[in-house]
Amino acid sequence: MNRTLVQRIHNPRGYVCACDPDCWCRRTALGRAVKWWFPGRYFGLQHKNRALEEWKLRQPRGALQAWKRRQARAKTADVPVRVVGVEPIFAVSDVARAVEHYERLGFTTSRHDAGYAFAHRNELTIHLAGVGANHPGVGSIYMHVDDADKVADEWRDAGIDLVEPQDFEYGKREGSHIDPDGNLIRFGSPLGPFSS
Repeated sequence: MNRTLVQRIHNPRGYVCACDPDCWCRRTALGRAVKWWFPGRYFGLQHKNRALEEWKLRQPRGALQAWKRRQARAKTADVPVRVVGVEPIFAVSDVARAVEHYERLGFTTSRHDAGYAFAHRNELTIHLAGVGANHPGVGSIYMHVDDADKVADEWRDAGIDLVEPQDFEYGKREGSHIDPDGNLIRFGSPLGPFSS
């Protein structure tokens, strides 16, 4: 069906309301004007459809919700899943020792159970997974920080062994630390504009 230019401007997608044939929005001039200016499915002006409501009542419990989930998945089938965050997992031989060590590094800690804990600092969470003495840690993480020297000072004051921050040609000032289980923590901040 050909639509006029004005109809295409006001309702570019050709949406229509799914209401009953005898609904007020079909019977009255005001209703038809409302439907024309505010296409029902586009702006959310939904009216009850008796036949649809009766059909919904005849469906098994949960069928409508399952159908809605399938429809939602179908709409996003071609959209790649967005990664919203990552959290490193460090294998540790002694969870209690690892918790104490990361508290000295300025992290707050929490425990899942005796064999699993978490070290938190700002937006970073490191999982500390207890795997026993026969499985040394081989994890590594890079911490982007505001000031690498300040982190180094903080850790040095806590008696932590570390590689002092150095300037690198790729525009970062970086240092590092290896925890008691062999997991590597590199940290770095951008070089200032006047750094040499």
